[in-house]
Amino acid sequence: MTTPRLAPHRQSQTNKKKRGWKLPTLIVIVVALFAAYLYGQNYYSYDSSMDRAIKVLDSRSADKYSQNLTWSDTDKKLTKSEVSPLVKYIKTGATKSDIERMLKSSAYNVQVKKTGNRFLVFPKYQIVVTPINLKVYTNHSGLKVTANDETIIKDSDDDEAAIVKHQAPGYYEFEAKGDVDGDTYKGTDTEVVANKSNAEINLYAYKTSSSSSSSSSKSKLTKSDADALLTNMSSLLSKVGAKDSSSYSSDVTASDVFVDGSSNKAYTDFTEMISNNKTKSKRTAESINFGPIDVQDVKSTGKKTADVTFKIKEDFNYSSDTDPDKHTSGTLTQTFLLKAHVKYDKDESKWLVDSIDSDQKKLSDSDNVK
Repeated sequence: MTTPRLAPHRQSQTNKKKRGWKLPTLIVIVVALFAAYLYGQNYYSYDSSMDRAIKVLDSRSADKYSQNLTWSDTDKKLTKSEVSPLVKYIKTGATKSDIERMLKSSAYNVQVKKTGNRFLVFPKYQIVVTPINLKVYTNHSGLKVTANDETIIKDSDDDEAAIVKHQAPGYYEFEAKGDVDGDTYKGTDTEVVANKSNAEINLYAYKTSSSSSSSSSKSKLTKSDADALLTNMSSLLSKVGAKDSSSYSSDVTASDVFVDGSSNKAYTDFTEMISNNKTKSKRTAESINFGPIDVQDVKSTGKKTADVTFKIKEDFNYSSDTDPDKHTSGTLTQTFLLKAHVKYDKDESKWLVDSIDSDQKKLSDSDNVK
């Protein structure tokens, strides 16, 4: 009996065909994944993240800032209102190099930092903002205080500072204004706030108008009058000691404070001290602030003369820009007890500083430069 011949089994050829296209497909997938990995490594790298961050800040756009800036403590995005001070600061003239230096340093409270990972394998870098608490001092109670046109204090207290929490670093324009005992007071200050978790703002309001008669001022200098005069002096000196003309705003002139205006020896002594510390000292100060004033005693020495004993605080502010080797920054704060000799100017109908004793007494010295 003849055994029938079976037809060739074709299933094995089909399997071979299936196995034949799996390997190229697998290679394509592996290559694609590897290319994606290389792209991700480059896109999410520190250098690429830094380039994107610089473009964001250089846009000077509150919209882009609020979309990309994150609080360091909450991991939440900043609002348009919250980024306003930083936008103002960048708009004052920061270059791309300035922005890059800012983002690479911890000295400005805004920095590119690694905060986690993306897709498990790539680093996650974000523009992180460290919040600052503003400690605002005023020399009069009952004033409304604004920062960049937003109310931060409705009713100031001259006995204690008001704490304004969780603010972004940047450029702040402060104003204190209000009526006290029938007199109108107003004070302004401009500050670049950064490089700290707490910032002290000394806002000095001086009398701009009065409903009371000036006849009493002719016969006797009151403690309130002395405080107003010396507060004007501290505002004037802070303007002289500012980083630049746009960093501090004050309408007070030397003629508003001193006998003979800018020729007065007390005034020239102050300005010379400021100039030496800003230009000639071994470590130059970026700016010097004066105040607040604390009047200790007012003593009449004649019909139109008086002596005023007062405390004054002087802040010498140092930035890393003035110390390129160590990159230190901070504030040296000193408090002095001084005596001013003042006289009443009949023609100007106001009290003016005639001289200040040179034998000043240093009461305190605090240095947080690091």
